[in-house]
Amino acid sequence: MNRYMTALMMAAPMVMVAPQAVAASHPAQVQMQQNMETVLKIARNPSLSEAAKVKQIESYANRYLDYERISALAVGAPWRNFSAQQKSEFITAFKDMIISMYSRSALMGAADAQVKLLPKMVTNNNKFDVFSELQTKNGTKYEVAYQLYQVGSVYKIYNIRVDGASLVTIYRNQFGELIKQKGIDGTIATVKAKGLKK
Repeated sequence: MNRYMTALMMAAPMVMVAPQAVAASHPAQVQMQQNMETVLKIARNPSLSEAAKVKQIESYANRYLDYERISALAVGAPWRNFSAQQKSEFITAFKDMIISMYSRSALMGAADAQVKLLPKMVTNNNKFDVFSELQTKNGTKYEVAYQLYQVGSVYKIYNIRVDGASLVTIYRNQFGELIKQKGIDGTIATVKAKGLKK
């Protein structure tokens, strides 16, 4: 799980990878390339502290990650039983937990990881899968698929898959058990306390 999540967070637009040239033809691919280049510039800025880098990257990522949809998919069917207030609290807590758990490891990998956008792409109405290949310092490779949908001129990410393993599915299993054991408010409290497994 740790290896997967580290790769996952290094692949997201809020994480630090070294982009290589790619023949990006679709606007969704172009955006993903720009996202990676922008974040890399922040991550490698020697004048910024680690905290400042995380803050800037989070601010940038807020434009491209749909935390509400990610949260709804991660919770699954029980999401319909959350009140508006519970949904708001959960979204904020889930976002904070992910950033807290993985931002530092992602920053540490910025100088060593390499990523290239792959030419393949899957489209389904207003949904798009953009693929990349991430290679870690030790040579391990992962295929990363970003799942996006279009809102105006922006493509919002609602899920990320690493070698076929889905971010929202991994968390859905944990949230399902938590909701059974602790209920909705107990699950939110656990997420706020960053009590989920990495």
